Amino acid sequence: MKISIITPTVRPEGLPIMARCLKRQDFTDWEWIISAPKRLFRAINDQLKSIVDYRFVPEPPKQKGDFYRLCGAWNVAFREAEGELFISLQDWIWFPPDTLSRFWRHYQANPKAIIAPIGHHYQRIENDKPEEKVWQDPRARLDQGTFYEVAPTEVEFSLCSLPKRAIYDCGGIDEDYDKGPAVGEKEMCWRLDNLGYKFFLDQTLEYRALHHPRLTEDWDEKYFKISAPLLAEHIRQIKEGTRKLNVGYIS
Repeated sequence: MKISIITPTVRPEGLPIMARCLKRQDFTDWEWIISAPKRLFRAINDQLKSIVDYRFVPEPPKQKGDFYRLCGAWNVAFREAEGELFISLQDWIWFPPDTLSRFWRHYQANPKAIIAPIGHHYQRIENDKPEEKVWQDPRARLDQGTFYEVAPTEVEFSLCSLPKRAIYDCGGIDEDYDKGPAVGEKEMCWRLDNLGYKFFLDQTLEYRALHHPRLTEDWDEKYFKISAPLLAEHIRQIKEGTRKLNVGYIS
């Protein structure tokens, strides 16, 4: 198996658009792993029906103090994945038919590269494609060309590629970040940077995301105030050399 596509989700209705994009890919050696709460299995199956094959992996149950189990869902999917190259793909994403083949070519050219495209947000789905742009990706720029190295925090897991070896070298995502949203994967990227992996934006690769609200209204006011200081502290420790680079969730 060459590519494992990994999708953690709590929004079954956001999966069919991705399934149809996967069905149209010109690269065929891949598997799709969906990690979600057990209670959503039937809804996911109803949404996808026979569009494409996928494997369902239940996300682990919440621990005391958890906001969600996104980091745990990523980790269980990473452990199940068989591909050489992992593609993180979140729900409500549209992408072109050559996306997987282009990620694979990047991996062949540099097995220690983590590749991110750019992606704008759109208001509605029309003819199975997000239309009417409502948010411009701030990473979109051409003053450095179309392909260039970036800082670890520039990679968005809405859609990106990561070598399987990278995930095993760093031990996955620290599940302490399930106590607050949005940054567990970015902390992992900082550890990967210290392990010699490099991060690149490919401006010629572009996806479209359907704009949707936060999971909770107090996302920023309450929960992000938990995860943001933890990220800042861990980055400080990584830079000082006092934080473990392998957190031991994947082995």
